Amino acid sequence: MFSIIGIVVVFGAVLAGYLMEHGNLKVLMQPAELIIILGAAIGTVLVANPMHILMKIGGGIGAAFGGSPFTKQRYTDDAIEKHGVRARTVRVLQKPFTHDTLARTVREVLGPVAQTSVCGGSSSQWRKPTG
Repeated sequence: MFSIIGIVVVFGAVLAGYLMEHGNLKVLMQPAELIIILGAAIGTVLVANPMHILMKIGGGIGAAFGGSPFTKQRYTDDAIEKHGVRARTVRVLQKPFTHDTLARTVREVLGPVAQTSVCGGSSSQWRKPTG
């Protein structure tokens, strides 16, 4: 049934486009070209596909013009869950963050750290070299 409808759409669009311009072949360079090409394309899709495929195509076209279901928060949550980090206790900084927020969070995560010099002594024993 849809094959017949598709064929009728193709021929109807081609005839309508040429009749709009009195059958002149130069119409292919005019707006009627859009009717011809679009009608032929839609008719071909109708002829070539069964109904369940046409429904999927229609849904896909609607989804293409709709908004994306994926937000930054959903993407971040999915990425964290995929890598198994959610099971552990994790501090996640929400972007954008400031230098102060980053420094405070790093200090909280690392906890108190004894200040030692590169040589292994405490910071009170370290002296600036003279000379």
